[in-house]
Amino acid sequence: MIREMQTEVLVVGAGPAGCMAAVELAGVGVKVLVVDRVLFPREKICGDGLLEESLNILSGVGLDAAVREKAHPVDCIRFVAPNGSECDLEGKLYTLRRQELDALLLEAACARGADFLGGVKVTKPLLQGETCGGAVGVDQQGQEVQILARLVLLATGANSRMLRVFGVLESKHHNAIGVRGYFRLRETVDESAMIVSYDRRLIPGYCWIFPMGRGIFNVGCGIHLNGRRRMPRFGQSLTDFYKHVESLTRLLHGAERIAPIRAAAMRTGFRGSRACAPGLLVLGEALGLTFPFIGEGISTALESGRVASSVAIEALERNDFSGQGLARYERDLRRMLEGRQRGYLAAQQWFRFKPFANLLIEKAARVPAVRGIARQILCGERDVGDVFSLSGMLRVLLMR
Repeated sequence: MIREMQTEVLVVGAGPAGCMAAVELAGVGVKVLVVDRVLFPREKICGDGLLEESLNILSGVGLDAAVREKAHPVDCIRFVAPNGSECDLEGKLYTLRRQELDALLLEAACARGADFLGGVKVTKPLLQGETCGGAVGVDQQGQEVQILARLVLLATGANSRMLRVFGVLESKHHNAIGVRGYFRLRETVDESAMIVSYDRRLIPGYCWIFPMGRGIFNVGCGIHLNGRRRMPRFGQSLTDFYKHVESLTRLLHGAERIAPIRAAAMRTGFRGSRACAPGLLVLGEALGLTFPFIGEGISTALESGRVASSVAIEALERNDFSGQGLARYERDLRRMLEGRQRGYLAAQQWFRFKPFANLLIEKAARVPAVRGIARQILCGERDVGDVFSLSGMLRVLLMR
């Protein structure tokens, strides 16, 4: 027996992108159904760091206070160069497990009137001619579920299969891999600082040590594939990735691992899929919106959800779900994010060279103006591409 459902907007994926769109849409009375393949609460592989930009976006829908109440406050990011040099960059930062963040966002969407259906694995789109008019899925009892919708928002992360079946996949290959585990450390570590270390084995990737509060740390690494189809040799055994990073080996000696080490693909640089098709918008990491180099994707996911909701409301009012009618979505996102995506990609290329990473971090440690520029970049207030151009780097390195 087939279970049939109907809604105005179907959101596939209950991460920050999908839930942000649902919050905005439900808040203005749009009938929204959010579907996720697993039941909540659920784990998500992430560094769990929240930059100021994410909190600013959440404040627009009144959720920043709720996030701060659950999150662990952090005063700075400590960058560590390959040669061990350190630089602290102050900021109003937080950490919050994605299990809690996503649940909070979903709860907010449902409180505004959205419906949630967990444990449904979406298998294919429902097509009306060439237009996506919903989706077909299977629930945990094996029953087929058909959901009719006027518009579908695809927010399924780096899952290339979903992009392929919905007809928007441009490249099945991801750009990076994130690995993380949760540990209770024996060694005393500053719980007011996020640590980002550009270890010589990982560069231009990095390892991170993010305090979650109560002596628990999210410890992981971001590995940029740089065009490779395979992991670098040391990454073949991801469950003991930290044994290849000297600083992590020392830190985690005797630590209690409180959750399994897990890995996930990342899509970065606005690459890998089309942003829209008739009746369909692609959000967050499914669209490759995670930033290269820094691997931050929560703020961009939230931004895409906000833009998607605006475009969806307009499309519903005009009853126009054509590719042309939805094209504003990609234009607006590119205007806001594409320059930063290119800039962070340039930074990633610079940081392939260990001497450069050493020089820049040492410079930032000595010169307040350089730290000021770095802070502006993290807050989205500075053109990343201009700073990491050849002329921009020369200006920075000549600062006194």
